[in-house]
Amino acid sequence: MGESITSIILIKSIKDIEEKELNHALKEQDITLSQAKTLSVLSKHPERQVTLKNLEKELDLAQSVTAGMIVRLEQKKYVESFGDSADKRIKIVRITPLGEQKYQASKKILAELENEVLADLTDDEKRQFKDLLIKVRNTLLTKA
Repeated sequence: MGESITSIILIKSIKDIEEKELNHALKEQDITLSQAKTLSVLSKHPERQVTLKNLEKELDLAQSVTAGMIVRLEQKKYVESFGDSADKRIKIVRITPLGEQKYQASKKILAELENEVLADLTDDEKRQFKDLLIKVRNTLLTKA
């Protein structure tokens, strides 16, 4: 690739390639990248559950998109949802044991793909690369 390609275009290109590879690998687990992200959020909460509203915020998705994803995850038995006992207007989403298995499998797939992608880098280069990516992401987050 020539010098005329900007860093932004390279980042976008890498993202597109890896997202396609990751979704292909996750397909074997009957899960998409977006669904894996949702299971990741749920699994990190102490009770393995969160309100639908908080899930929307953590995923930075619209209510309709989040609700649709939860319906699909419920159909696959990866999550269950129910009304809050104190306030039935509040919907709570909880990861199931099967959902936890799918999340763990997706985490393993992600780690394997990361190792493949970064295989030609030294450990020091991997650390520097990650540090630079974090720095760029943080810069973008402060502008948002």
